[in-house]
Amino acid sequence: MAEDFVSLVGTLEKILYTNPENGFLIGTFLTENSIRPITVKGIVFNTHEHETLRLKGSWENHKIYGRQFSIREFMPVEPTSEEGMVRYLSSEVFKGIGKKTAERIVKKFGKDTFKIIDSSPKLLSKVKGVGRKQQKSLLEAWDDQRGLRDVMTFLRGVGISHAYAQRIFAKNGLNSIPLIKANPYQLTDIPGIGFLTADGIARNLGFDNNSPHRADAGLLYMLEQQALNGHTCFPRRDLLEKTVQELNIDSSMLESSIRQLLEDRLLNCEKIEDASGIEQELVYRPRFYKAERRVAENIFRILNSEAYTVYEGESYLIEEQERKVGLKLDPAQREAVEAALQHKVLIITGGPGTGKTTIVRFILGLMRTRIPAIALAAPTGRAAKRITETTGAAASTIHRLLEASNIGFQRDRENPLEQELLILDETSMIDTLLMDSLLEAVPSASRLILVGDVDQLPSVGAGAVLSDLIESRSIPVVRLDHIFRQAADSFITVNAHKVRRGEMPDFSSSNRQTEDDDQLLDFYFIKESNPEKIVEKILLMSTERIPQRFELDPMMDIQVLTPMHRGVTGAINLNRKLQDVINPDAKGLEHREQWFRIGDKVMQQQNDYEKLVFNGDLGRIVNCDP
Repeated sequence: MAEDFVSLVGTLEKILYTNPENGFLIGTFLTENSIRPITVKGIVFNTHEHETLRLKGSWENHKIYGRQFSIREFMPVEPTSEEGMVRYLSSEVFKGIGKKTAERIVKKFGKDTFKIIDSSPKLLSKVKGVGRKQQKSLLEAWDDQRGLRDVMTFLRGVGISHAYAQRIFAKNGLNSIPLIKANPYQLTDIPGIGFLTADGIARNLGFDNNSPHRADAGLLYMLEQQALNGHTCFPRRDLLEKTVQELNIDSSMLESSIRQLLEDRLLNCEKIEDASGIEQELVYRPRFYKAERRVAENIFRILNSEAYTVYEGESYLIEEQERKVGLKLDPAQREAVEAALQHKVLIITGGPGTGKTTIVRFILGLMRTRIPAIALAAPTGRAAKRITETTGAAASTIHRLLEASNIGFQRDRENPLEQELLILDETSMIDTLLMDSLLEAVPSASRLILVGDVDQLPSVGAGAVLSDLIESRSIPVVRLDHIFRQAADSFITVNAHKVRRGEMPDFSSSNRQTEDDDQLLDFYFIKESNPEKIVEKILLMSTERIPQRFELDPMMDIQVLTPMHRGVTGAINLNRKLQDVINPDAKGLEHREQWFRIGDKVMQQQNDYEKLVFNGDLGRIVNCDP
């Protein structure tokens, strides 16, 4: 059922809150023929107190703040009453025109005031107190407001939503119309407006499928789609074929476009030989091309420089540490420790249960007394917390290690890290751009140990850095493949290795009856195909059965994973259902059709360098500020 929208015309009396970055505003609004203002909220760019607006939206009843009007669209309008004209001309829109001057202007021209300003502005000089400076300022502001209305009308006419129209105007101002008419694909520079949206606008403006602008934007779009799928580059031939198929652009136009993009350095191309010896060209966006080259150059730099410390007598050191911690290393583990002592850069890889964390803990204990400055880091807050808990050594996220700020990373080649040994856990989760920033900050004399499982969690961003470094054969690699007894008792570990080998997982644990009632199994498979019943079982298992059986907190100790956002079993619906069960009555506020309640567990989805909160960080809502 479509939402019913209503229109209101009135004056924005007072702005109670505004966010200049996203345009969100809360204010009081006095409608025509009303004596009592209402509360309004929504995205409203470039507006001022006492400005007359036409609002389109819907009424809402807020649990805490009562009845409010939620703005979906807005448009500046000219007031029709003389009182409204005075308020408008004396508002912040018209700098230098105070209330008394506005009153004199309206008194002189009455209800024809705006018509005079529009068509006969020279008559303003006949008003007492309106000099050349004030007249010029007033007319410039008047033209801006008229331009805003023209721009908004044009943007809506070519199919741009009101929210995006505001963003476009905020960036391009009165130049929006000519810029879009010349090349609507420039709109992809606006956050949230992708190629498909810009392409629809271009069709509305009459652009041909084979226009050069569309070919350029289409190629860049296809590469961005590949980046979302984890690829930093794409074979040139495949890129052209895929773009022809999906966007229906002539291949000759694409060939011309790709040559021009390469010439303009908006794309990069690298020739390589594949496994069969056939040469092919890989096409990159510049940021990925430069990042990959720097990763290789920095690995080479670190590998070929002298270390702070050269170890001798590795066997004695290892045996001494084994006695100290009461652990006997197996051959592969011992090889990993020896390699850590001998090499500048080392990769330790292996599946779950093969002892990667044990080796990290052993190496830390062995080197802590010999290298005072050691850093242990992971790509996410959760991974850093886990490695801290399992090794007993303080770990940080890579972003915090590099001292991320709102202007970028403070640690770089000019201001490198001070640690002599850097151990990275969960390296498979590090994408190309982050690895580039990290290696830029690693001193040449430092040692670097990369730990991870190439078959486990891939990076969210583009690039398979750990896998590529292993395949390059330029770095020593130690593979741990022995599953230890304790791990072998874990059905998660057993099934993870089965999946790695291309075998079906073992679901027998789901029906297993143990003689020991205290034995807790870690893997269960529940067979269900009905989406609604799946949701019911997820709620039952995650809020009742699992917390009771394993003595876990359903809020902080349990995480439900789903591969999709939308749909009955998607993240959006599951979060709502789980919230209603786990945290149903807490106070909160609504944002983008989602309720956030005090006590909710939340995850950061974008890096905020100013607040030092990064993608993947978990937290809880402790307060809600409208």
